[in-house]
Order: sequence, then C-alpha cells, then structure tokens
Amino acid sequence: MPNSVDVVLCHCQEDSSARLDLERLTEKLSKNKKISQVYVVEHLCSMAGTKKFVEIVRNNQPSGLVVGACAAETLHQRLSPCIRKAGMGEQTCATVPLRELILWSYRGENILRAARDLIKMAVSKIRNGVDSANRTARSAMINYLKCDKCKRCMEECPIGAYSLNSEGYPQVNQDLCQCCGICVGGCPIQCISLPDLRIEELSSEIRAIKGDGSEEPILLTFCCEPLTYPALMREIALGTSLPPNMRIIRVPCMGAVNAALINDALASGVDGVLLLGCEQGSCQIRQGDILAKKRLENLRETLTRMMFENERAQYLGWPEEKRPGIFVDPERCNGCLTCRQVCPFDAVVPSKILIRGKERLISERDTQACRSCGICAANCPSGACQPIYSSDVRLLNTIDAFCSNTVKTSGSDTAVLCNCSGKLEQYLDFEQLEESLYRCGFNQVLVEDRLCSEHAWQDVTKRLSTCPAHGVIAACAKDLFGIRMKKHQKNIGLEPDQWSFVDLWEKTLICPYDRSAAAKLCFQDVLAALAGLPRTNGSQLQADGEETLFQRQIGLYAETIRSLGPNPLKQ
Repeated sequence: MPNSVDVVLCHCQEDSSARLDLERLTEKLSKNKKISQVYVVEHLCSMAGTKKFVEIVRNNQPSGLVVGACAAETLHQRLSPCIRKAGMGEQTCATVPLRELILWSYRGENILRAARDLIKMAVSKIRNGVDSANRTARSAMINYLKCDKCKRCMEECPIGAYSLNSEGYPQVNQDLCQCCGICVGGCPIQCISLPDLRIEELSSEIRAIKGDGSEEPILLTFCCEPLTYPALMREIALGTSLPPNMRIIRVPCMGAVNAALINDALASGVDGVLLLGCEQGSCQIRQGDILAKKRLENLRETLTRMMFENERAQYLGWPEEKRPGIFVDPERCNGCLTCRQVCPFDAVVPSKILIRGKERLISERDTQACRSCGICAANCPSGACQPIYSSDVRLLNTIDAFCSNTVKTSGSDTAVLCNCSGKLEQYLDFEQLEESLYRCGFNQVLVEDRLCSEHAWQDVTKRLSTCPAHGVIAACAKDLFGIRMKKHQKNIGLEPDQWSFVDLWEKTLICPYDRSAAAKLCFQDVLAALAGLPRTNGSQLQADGEETLFQRQIGLYAETIRSLGPNPLKQ
C-alpha cells in the first residue's frame, strides 16, 4: 500500500485557469493527510513540463502519483515512460481529466468541489491498492483463501473462461479471459479481482466522496468503459452539465458492479446510486446489463431492511447510438446469403423484392441488431455489402493518399491546426506542415493557439475567407474534439460528414524528438482523413436548445432522489 501520494496539477490555458482556481485547489488538497505534496506544473505536456515532472518523480520518489490535467489519456501515454523509469508501477499512477470531466461538466463553485473530490477519489484508490508486482496478470485473479467454491463465477462468465482445478476450486483460463469483470460483480464474498478492478479500491473511492455540503443530493454513477462513458463524454463535450454532486466511477462492464459497492455507497452517505449501462441487447459482453439488473433486483430486499427506498439505486440503459450500418446494393446482391452465415449478430434478414419486374432474393439488415462490423462485406462474393463509412472506395482513396502523398481537393477545402498555446510546436514543425498542405491543394490552412477554448472558433469563423467544402481538424484528444466542434459547425458551414479529425499528439509520441518527421506523419494523416470523407452533405444536428435524452433521464433521476430527501445515514 502506497504511503506517500503526490498530486501534480497542470496549469494549462488561461481560460481554464480562470474557471478553476488552482491556488485554492492546492490549498484544500494540501490539508489532506493522505496527500504528501501538491505541485503545479506549467504546461505539463510541453518538454519543459515533462522535464519538471521527471524531476518531481526522481527527487521525491513517491509511492503513488495523481496527475490532474486535460487530455488525461493522451498525457498518461507521454508520462508512462517517466513513471516506469522511476520504478513505479502503472497502477500507482492515476490521471484525472480536469478539462473533460470537470471544466466541461460543472459550473461555478461546483468546478472546484468536483476537482477536489475526483482527485481525493484517485488518491484513495491508489493508497488502497496492492503492490503492482502482484498485478502483472492480464486476467481475473482469485483469492483461494477466501473462495468457498460456490461456482457462481463459472455460471455467469459469458465466455466460459472458468473451469475447476484438481481441488475443486475455479481457475481462470488467461487466454480466454476478457477482463470484463462480471465474475467480480457476481462473487458473493468478493474474492475475485482484476488487475485494474478491485472491490477494496472502489470502496475507498466511494468513501472519499463528500459532495459540496449543499442540499443537492450526492449521486454516484457507475459508467461502463466501452459504451456509456464515451457517450457521457460526448454529451459533456456538446455542452451538457452534470448535476452538482454527481461523481463518476468507470468499470469495464455494468456486470462488474458488485452489490457490496452499492451497500457501501449508501452506508457512507451517498444519496443515490445510478448504474449507467447499456440498453437491453447492446452490451458487448452480451450479459452485463441483464446480470446488473438481476443483482439490483435481488438487492431490493436488503435495501428495505436497511430502511432505504428502492428508488435510491437504479439502472439506466443508455440508448445505443444509431450506427452507420451496411449498405446492400440490390443490383449486385445475388441472394447467396453468405452474409447471413457469417454474421455473428444474426442481423441479416432475407427479403424478396422486385427488380426490373422480376422477384429476387436479397439480404437486408436488422438495424437494431447490426453492429456495422463489416464481416459480411469482407465475405460477400459479389461486393454488394459495403459499410457506409468505410466502403472500398473510401479505403482505396485513403490508401492512395498515404502512398502518393497527394489527394484530390475541391478547391475550397480547409485544414485547422491546433498549436496548443505553442506547446505542440516543440514537437512538430507547423511551418513545414502548413506549406505541404497548401502545396497539395488546400484552400486554407489555419493555425490556432487553443481550439479547446470557448472563443477560438469565433476567430476561426472570422478568418475563413470562403465556406469550406470539407475540413480536417488536427488537435489533441481528437475524439472529444470531434464532438466538441459540432457545437461550432453551423458557424463554419460544415456538416458532421464533411469534416474529419487527426490526432497530432499521437504523431509526436511516435517521433518525440524529430519535428520534421512528425510533420510528415501529420501531413499524411491529414491527406488520408480528407480522402476518406464522403463527398455528400451530412446529417443534421439536434436543434439548438433542444434537451437531450440524457439530460431528461438524469434530470428525472436527480429529481427522484431529491424528493426522497437526504440519505438517513448521512451525518
């Protein structure tokens, strides 16, 4: 168990610093006895910032480290080599996304309180973690000193990764285990854990949640990593605010949430527990949502005995986004139904239609079951099946762009590059990249300081000389930027299908000390991104001011908990 945990906060952008008072946050964290030191580093992702981080780790040699910054996942990749060189395990370092999960999610004083809570949760998780040497296995681990041979893990494992050893105990096949955590959630005596998921650590995170001290209910929300957490981040990037005291914990699947965690949360004063999981039939593990609902139903009697209302613990299925789907050309389909034989989701439906006066058998798709995996397209002998957003033509255009370093432009295509307040210029030659794009036929290449700031796109709109036909945006955290920029698409005249995104940080990680080589890689990526765009208008966004389904559902849940009053065990 780490004895000393240091916290490193990144002082990044002017607009972020204005909204999050780092001095007050540092003062509050310094009073926490579980935290040894709190450091504020200017531009942690820059060369100077990374050098300062290395000095902190080397000089202090903390047994645990929490980093608060923007683009936490990308930053973790950059800092990981420094952590390993210092002899620290991956599990002894955690990153908290200050920008995405705090600055974009909360308003006013709630920003400071949420930042404090999330950092304290990460510190508690690290302090209650085990030695990283015991966490090298990439599969579920069983504590045989506690196991009572109930075999529930064998019954619930969706892929059959469990079998019995010679002594009658369950054992895990490491080659089959997908670390979904369903066995962790189902074990009645909590003797199973994953390398990155232990009941003790999650319980310590829950106990660290304090809220803001107001009458607003404290809502603990479990999000599944594959679907609902990215969907939640998309909602936040589009401008959705979270309830003031909602705190997020990520798990690999809703089936990994053990009933003991819900009991611990309510016993520690949390007002409501929300399992934000997949809608029925959307779970990638196939059974996670079903098992989570079943365990929650079995918990009702226990909650009643504890004098809790059943409404305090609920499951909310996040509606799965409509996928682009598979296009089937009826002229080319010969009705062989090879696609039906290879489809792993039973999404192919035979159908008879009239083509030029003759009835023909073709294959159609069940839009609810289809996952757009493309297996049918790869096996179609006539080439009738094509994924809408990755057709053969688009893939060939992208390959040509990579190989020839050229792309067909429309004469009004635009590239918007984010320099990240000059930090990326240390790793990437922007002049070389800009010159190459102009030479290739781009009409405009705009270099902006901070695309993630609220005012950056007003400047982009002013600088655009013409309405672009298509656009490529190159910045860090490209997935979140892809959603964030939808807010500004009407100002620059681009529909969602008319632009693409490139991750600049990814290329600087490949060539960390060669600015010219990084610029060449980014140039190829921008061309490939433009080549892969369909030359048609895209779909329309939701109308301004229209409430999203997430906002309605979360709002109803928060109102339900508010009507129940505070947790009777809250002190």
